[in-house]
Amino acid sequence: MGPLRPDAIHIIADFSGCRPELLERSHSGEMILHRAIETSGLSCVLIRSHQFEPSGYTAAALLTESHITLHTWPEHQAVQIDIFTCGSHDKARKAYKQLKEAFSPDHVAEKILFRRLSSLAEA
Repeated sequence: MGPLRPDAIHIIADFSGCRPELLERSHSGEMILHRAIETSGLSCVLIRSHQFEPSGYTAAALLTESHITLHTWPEHQAVQIDIFTCGSHDKARKAYKQLKEAFSPDHVAEKILFRRLSSLAEA
């Protein structure tokens, strides 16, 4: 038997020094999510967002494979990102690459987790 492959990938990232105009209005986040999903080949069920006042938003994409979320902090030129998918790891990484290109951060802090459903049965 070969090595166990993780069931899911969870990419968690904090971007700072981002383009401010992309952090203020939720329609920007929805467009960015749509592009990342389209580019990566992931399957979108729906995209929703919540606009904060005076600016900033939370945007979420529900995927057949799981989800992507964006939480922006315009006052800090930052966005926090979660990508979780039980589908293709390559597609998740492509979506993440697209988000990096879109927000164009000066600094990135990231963590990639591999999550296995099989570990629940072993516990």
